[in-house]
Amino acid sequence: MDGEIPELPPEAEARLQALIAEQQQRRAAEEDAARARRGLWLSHHWPGEHHRCAVIGGRPVCRRCLVLYPIAIGVAIASLAGLAPWPARLDVWLIWLLCIPATLEFLAEKLRGVAYSPRRQVVVTAIVALALGRGLAHEIEDRWSWLFWGPVLVYGSIWFAAAVIEVQRRMFRQALAASRESGDMASPED
Repeated sequence: MDGEIPELPPEAEARLQALIAEQQQRRAAEEDAARARRGLWLSHHWPGEHHRCAVIGGRPVCRRCLVLYPIAIGVAIASLAGLAPWPARLDVWLIWLLCIPATLEFLAEKLRGVAYSPRRQVVVTAIVALALGRGLAHEIEDRWSWLFWGPVLVYGSIWFAAAVIEVQRRMFRQALAASRESGDMASPED
């Protein structure tokens, strides 16, 4: 027995191997979670929602942001250069109205369960980006412009509320399912 490792009984060996496998799975899951957290700055979507992203250079990038920011910044720069996409007298109407399609799409998806569509998201995002860019030009020219902050606060609040409601509903459904599975609660058939 000098320097030899004694052999384990088969049951103990099986338990040891199971513990080692479980530890390896846990480490792999932790590494996957860490990788996902590092990628959130570009995608802000967990891996389960990477279908909402475009892949650029092997990394997921939020599709909505990929459309929204370049168009909005381009419209803001063009507007500041005197090349606004429409006459200034229409700003109040168009900035507010062009936010409606994206808001309705977001609400339909979050609150009504309408299936995600990349094509639909790109179209409504491009429309809202025009309004955001024009509003941003007003904000750059006149700090605290209501043509920028008004729609951001109103529509942003609506989007935020819809997202919170959707998460609460999902958590409630998960808790209800877990409760039914554990037998703490009778199923509707009982």
